[in-house]
Order: sequence, then C-alpha cells, then structure tokens
Amino acid sequence: MVKQWGLVLYLDNIILNNYWRKYYTYLELGWDDASIKQYLSQKQYLMQVASFSTPTVTFSASSRRNRFYSIYNRLDLLDQDVAYGESINGLKKLALDYDIFVISARSIDLKDKTLDILTRLGFPMESLTIFFKKGNEQLHQYRKKCLENIHEKYKSGVGISLQQTDIALYERFNFTPIAFTSVKEKQEFDGKVQAICQDWNDILMALNCH
Repeated sequence: MVKQWGLVLYLDNIILNNYWRKYYTYLELGWDDASIKQYLSQKQYLMQVASFSTPTVTFSASSRRNRFYSIYNRLDLLDQDVAYGESINGLKKLALDYDIFVISARSIDLKDKTLDILTRLGFPMESLTIFFKKGNEQLHQYRKKCLENIHEKYKSGVGISLQQTDIALYERFNFTPIAFTSVKEKQEFDGKVQAICQDWNDILMALNCH
C-alpha cells in the first residue's frame, strides 16, 4: 500500500542501540570495564574507534580499525544489539501514516542475522523496507543510491538525520530533515533542521504521531 509520505531513517543509533556490541568488542580487545564505559559515555567518541594502551595491550596502531571491526561485525556480537529506546512501539505508530525505509550501514553479509534480530526483538518487519550495503560500496554513494530509489516512489517525505552531513543529502531529494541526537549534541543542529529530537517521544511528536 502506497502511503502519502515516505520516512527515511538509519538502522544503528536510531532503531538499534549498538552500545553493548561496542562494549564487548573493546572488552575482548583487552580494555577494562571502567575505561570502556567512560569512553562510550561521551558522544564525541561514539562514531570513532578508540585508541588505548594498558599494561598488557596496545591498541593504537593504524590497523586498529580492522581489528575492531573484525570482532564488532562478528555474527555472535550482533546478538548484543537492543532496541533503541521506544523504537519498536515508535515504528509501529509511524507505520500507520508513513512508508518506512531503513538505510543500514551494515554490509550484505550481516543482513540475515540483522533481520533475525529485528524480528526476535519484535519490530514490525512487514512495515519496514531495509537496505544493506554491498561490501565494496562507498557509504555516501550507497546512501545516495538508496535515496534515489526511494525518491522514485516518494517525491517528498521526512528523513531523520544523525549528523549534519545527512541534512544536505535528504534535502537534495526533497525530504525534510529532522535531527536525532543519539551521536551528536543538540546544539550542532540548531538552526539547521525543523525539529531536533532527543528520544522517540520527540520523533513521534515531530511527525504528529503521538
């Protein structure tokens, strides 16, 4: 069923919370509990791979990103993902009015496991169209291609932004950007979007889906 509006949002940090997957990745690499939690409590670090040294481990070489993602993207680590706040009920409400498109930054080899997790957590899978990236695709080009496909069906709609760089991409396809502050501070979006949301209740209010 084609609805009046399309809604675009990202999978991680809006729908799924990957905090514990990052935590257990760093723990396996040899970092201590207190240092991991301190690092992950600071938004400016959430999209970065940490560099750290302990008496037994040095995790600061240029290859550390590859080492991090070799654990972080392991299928058993994906089981640490949980719903982000009230995202399950939020998406169920939004699906009444919006056709929902989810752009995942995850590669296609993680698709089946990710879909299994979303289903197990209780997300309304029948209401979601989810995109996964080919392994060799540049992330920006992949997101642009996803929006081109969505734009063929919906000439306008709403896009939920995690970073300022998302805003111009949404506007290019006539999707009104609103911000979600899971990985950035509120002031970074001031004056740049029509609404700034700090939780799922804010998203529902901004989209008139109370």
